[in-house]
Amino acid sequence: MELTAPAGTESTLYRIEGVSRAAGTVFAEAVNGSLPERPAGQDRVDGSTLVSVTPRDADTDANREADSEEEAEPLQPAVLVIRCVMAAVALGLVALAAGVVLAGDHVSRALAVLLLGGTGLAIGRTAVRTVAILWNEWYLPRHGITAEARPVLIHGEVAYGYTATDGRLRRAPGGVRGETYHVAYHPEHPARVAACKSLGAVLKWLPLPVVFTAVTVLLGWGTVALPAFR
Repeated sequence: MELTAPAGTESTLYRIEGVSRAAGTVFAEAVNGSLPERPAGQDRVDGSTLVSVTPRDADTDANREADSEEEAEPLQPAVLVIRCVMAAVALGLVALAAGVVLAGDHVSRALAVLLLGGTGLAIGRTAVRTVAILWNEWYLPRHGITAEARPVLIHGEVAYGYTATDGRLRRAPGGVRGETYHVAYHPEHPARVAACKSLGAVLKWLPLPVVFTAVTVLLGWGTVALPAFR
């Protein structure tokens, strides 16, 4: 981006550091988009007169109502794939239980298959969700757009929200902290957001999805092998 200065003034270069390329691009586009176009042949004006700083009132932010919360978010491709896989596994589980009954086994064995498989499916979903959260907490602060989460009024309750590049106010992850904090969201999917944390804070939760995955594999093996046990 480029702002003009009075004639004879030496130009100054400013570098944006400490943010991702996506965040820097959004900032430059926002500044360039707010500058009026200068007709050809018109004298240049002092660009500093086009820049103003207006402090935000924290009390006003706290009373803002998140009207856009009612709008449905577009479904992300990864979420659609996960839901389809979960649905396919659930149908396969029902088919396996039905096969146990048709094979002449007692109904209790089919119920055991459903119970064991359902538990494995629930834990597997938790494992996938935990991996997604940890991935977002690592990826988004480094490649997403950083925003400040402020107190807002959502459905009559005080929560934290952030405003993305599309102008919508969304609920920020995390509970009420008593102070503002930073979140990072995906440039193409603003609803995909994570609180900015240090790498150590993210890695300390890494063993959790490993345990969930191991339990899911064991329960899945038991579900498939159970009909063969006599």
